[in-house]
Amino acid sequence: MEKEEEERGYYYRAIARHLILRRGAPFLLSPREIDLIARWEAASIPLPVVLEGIDRSVERMKKKKRFLASFSLLLCDGEVQRAYAQHRERLVGGSRRIQVKEKHNEILKAVEKFLAELPTSLTSLKPIFLQALEAIRLEDKGAREKQLEDLEEALEEKLVEAASEEERQEVRAWIDREFPGVTGPEKEKIFKTALIKFMGEKYRVPHLLTCYY
Repeated sequence: MEKEEEERGYYYRAIARHLILRRGAPFLLSPREIDLIARWEAASIPLPVVLEGIDRSVERMKKKKRFLASFSLLLCDGEVQRAYAQHRERLVGGSRRIQVKEKHNEILKAVEKFLAELPTSLTSLKPIFLQALEAIRLEDKGAREKQLEDLEEALEEKLVEAASEEERQEVRAWIDREFPGVTGPEKEKIFKTALIKFMGEKYRVPHLLTCYY
């Protein structure tokens, strides 16, 4: 799956990894699930909105006490569309779509704020954010997006490296509770994904890609 993920964009990979944290195996997405992600991306549905829709769908399944291993991303489209409609209503002007330039400004503000309050345990992240401040101002759209995606992935790796043993143990304990039957490489894949999410949320680390805004 890792090779297949690398051949697709970050939007796809982020959704696939989030789904793993919610349902566990199967780790491979079906062609129909991949097509659905492509439709969400083509519609410019922000990544956090998609993840919110997935979470709503999972919670609904849990309330009905259904087995999550059989949970398909195809069951999430309704909740994703509802979450997107609510997202658009929250924007100034109702259905107005946020322009890319506005999203870049949001990223700049978030990065500058984070650097001003950078935790001492995350100083290794500083070079990445400084590079991002330069990359986001590039005129060449293709070069800008490629650099920011590379930096987002480098940021994830640095978050894993920066995690303390206590933080790692907290995440492993959560995995043992949520996925008691998972072992070996599959468990390590879930661990890395969960650790990145945990660290990002704990320290409010800003994302560098417009699909998050």
